[in-house]
Amino acid sequence: MTRRITLAILLTTWATLVAGGVVAYLTVRWALVAQLDHSLVSRAGTIPELSRPPTTARRADRPEGDSYVIRTADGRPVSPPAGGRAAGELRVVGAEFSGQSNGERRRVLTLAGSARLADGSNAPVTVVYQSSAAELDRLLDRLALTFGVFGVGAGLVTALAARVVSRAALRPLRETADVIGTIEANTLDRRIDAAKLPPEMTPVAGRLNEMLARIERAYAQRQQFLADASHELRTPVAALVTTAEVTLRRPREAGEYAARVETMLADARLLRELVERLMEQCRADALSHDEPQVETDLAPLLAQCADQAAALGLARGVTVARDWPTPCPAVTQIGRLRSVIQNLVANAVAHNRLDGSVELVCKSDNKELRIEVRDTGPGIAAEHLPHLFEPFYRVDKSRSHEAGHMGLGLALVKAHVAALRGTLRVESEVGKGTTFYLTISRTARPDHSP
Repeated sequence: MTRRITLAILLTTWATLVAGGVVAYLTVRWALVAQLDHSLVSRAGTIPELSRPPTTARRADRPEGDSYVIRTADGRPVSPPAGGRAAGELRVVGAEFSGQSNGERRRVLTLAGSARLADGSNAPVTVVYQSSAAELDRLLDRLALTFGVFGVGAGLVTALAARVVSRAALRPLRETADVIGTIEANTLDRRIDAAKLPPEMTPVAGRLNEMLARIERAYAQRQQFLADASHELRTPVAALVTTAEVTLRRPREAGEYAARVETMLADARLLRELVERLMEQCRADALSHDEPQVETDLAPLLAQCADQAAALGLARGVTVARDWPTPCPAVTQIGRLRSVIQNLVANAVAHNRLDGSVELVCKSDNKELRIEVRDTGPGIAAEHLPHLFEPFYRVDKSRSHEAGHMGLGLALVKAHVAALRGTLRVESEVGKGTTFYLTISRTARPDHSP
């Protein structure tokens, strides 16, 4: 990048210097030629045939190489009149440079005027006056050489200065790149020092630091997830192995073997359920688990989820109230949305009080669906709310795996809602209950990025 900046500045500077040098050279050349022409006109005025009054200047007063020819309109040469004088001033009607056989250039002026001839008559005459342009050419050559040397020197100096300045300006970027290059899994806490960067790069540094913070947070959550998953899997596996080892220590009766196998089967079922939940959560975020969007009426889906929740609440006297428009059209992924609603209403039933109630509400407009799941349970303390959607997090630590509470339901809900490009928030008051608010677009395409 330093090389490109240096080259760009060098080319720009040289182009400017060349253009300025050419303009300056042409301006000076025009001025020098005009001065030479003025000098030649003055010299032509001292010609004896045209002087007024007759001059006593000798030919030697003019440069050695000057020459002239005076002719009348019919081409006759004019000779000096005895005591005659020119009538009228000389004016330039033509000017050019003429090359000679010896390589010398001469300046040729064609002048028009009038003169009194020997017979006493006035006649128009043409004067062709020539002089050597060698001095002018030498001056212009020196001028061109000066401009050329100055342009090349100024370009090189500019290139050197541009390289130094660009390297100094890009040094913070290189240092930032070095810092980014050293960030690994165990150094995700490093950040870019925006104070060392130019003001134009400060927003970029801020966005990079925000991205690093998100990566650090995601990596920490991943590590925590792996640790929690290992812990959750270890418990049923250890129980299964222990039961099998104890069973095989000595021969037992068939009934005792059957009881041991039942215990092992329960542990294996719990292990299978945990693995299936983990796989479902992984598939919820994966592109390969994507399903097409369809235009559908959500009223039957909501009724199905409410019926399932009501069946779960029969044993504890929990009722499910329903409130949604019929029909309730939307374009969405039915499988994801069903999983979200089922998990929310199942949680609302499971964590409710005896003879409590759950309310499933859906409101819609032209753009959004707003689904609310309210319960009359004991509520959730404020310190638990930020962690509700973390895998394996359980507010009630006393709940066992046998009860089916693994802390993965809301984590799965969060993954599905993110894929649907929706929003999910929760409000809770201890002693009164909890409400989940789900908002999704009725028409927008879900985000399928893993």
